[in-house]
Amino acid sequence: MEQYDVVVVGLGIMGAAATWSLAKRGARVLGVDANEAGHALGSSHGKTRATRESYFESPEYVPLMKEAHVLWRGLASEAGEELLTMNGGAYFGPPDHLVLQGVVRAAAEHDLELEDLTPAEAMARHPGFFIPDDWQALVERTSGVLRAKACLEAFHNVVRRGGADLRFGEAMKSWRATDDDVIVDLASGPVRAKSLILTLGPWAVDGLAADLPIHGRRVTVAHFDTQRPESYANDNLGVFFWSTPMGVYGGFQHIDGQGVKLLRHDDGGACTPDTIQREVTDADIRAFTDFSRIYLPDVGDKVLDAYTCIYTMTPDDHFIIDHHQASRNVVYATGFSGHGFKFAPVVGEVLADLTLNGATDRDIGFLRAGRF
Repeated sequence: MEQYDVVVVGLGIMGAAATWSLAKRGARVLGVDANEAGHALGSSHGKTRATRESYFESPEYVPLMKEAHVLWRGLASEAGEELLTMNGGAYFGPPDHLVLQGVVRAAAEHDLELEDLTPAEAMARHPGFFIPDDWQALVERTSGVLRAKACLEAFHNVVRRGGADLRFGEAMKSWRATDDDVIVDLASGPVRAKSLILTLGPWAVDGLAADLPIHGRRVTVAHFDTQRPESYANDNLGVFFWSTPMGVYGGFQHIDGQGVKLLRHDDGGACTPDTIQREVTDADIRAFTDFSRIYLPDVGDKVLDAYTCIYTMTPDDHFIIDHHQASRNVVYATGFSGHGFKFAPVVGEVLADLTLNGATDRDIGFLRAGRF
């Protein structure tokens, strides 16, 4: 039977990051994924993700995010690619909205610089936006764009060069823990490891075998081929977040070949990878165009691309990272609730800490499963 230090099951962005962190520490690693590399069935596909430090979900994320940015740059150096562009992020909405209040609180607690613009000042700088007079406009320079597809491929390529064994199209059938190790039953046969990491994405809802309050949410993403790309220039702003009466929307300024990207962050039907409606409907697109006609009037309605992904949600929208209730030789990360991608390299470090050392010095108490 093949023997490894650690087996990682699920090679989306979190599992890929875990293999990277483990391999850097000299562990003998096997990573497996039931799907092919680069598949679009879960949460890690697409070309871009936003990154930000003024973290409205909770100030507790800010130190982790700062470390993640350092680690992203380290991965970029190893891979010889540009993965992160810090071209700024903006938040628009009523000053009393929870998102705007959360941004201000995180910035104040961690001494992050925020630029507070009047709506008129923000619209003069970004002519494709309409911001109501009684709203707030906040700009954070420690925000920007991650090249998501390139990030995932960089992890895979770097760890392979470092000697890790990655196998795609290789499903895990089951696992069983002893006092000393874990037997992982794969489609090709069993392997033995000292530890197991489960980073299952939306498949965790049914496949994690842990008593956790998680569920999948269908999220639609659309790219629009605006006829006025100069209205959404990305040289001084990369990403934006709108807290509106229509919901919380996120987006990316114009990128050649990708247009302006929009998504609704705070809504979507419950689903699993088996039950999700993957086809993007006319109603999905209409929700975007109804939003953009008010707040991004130069975007237009010509769709370049549209697709779905699955958020794995928790009741409080915070991640869950912990030892499995069945064995301390098994560690998992789940429930990233639509805002986890940017944290991948530091999550990988935490998973490596928990697996190899049994504990981590990083402050993840607020992400433990025991809070439920």
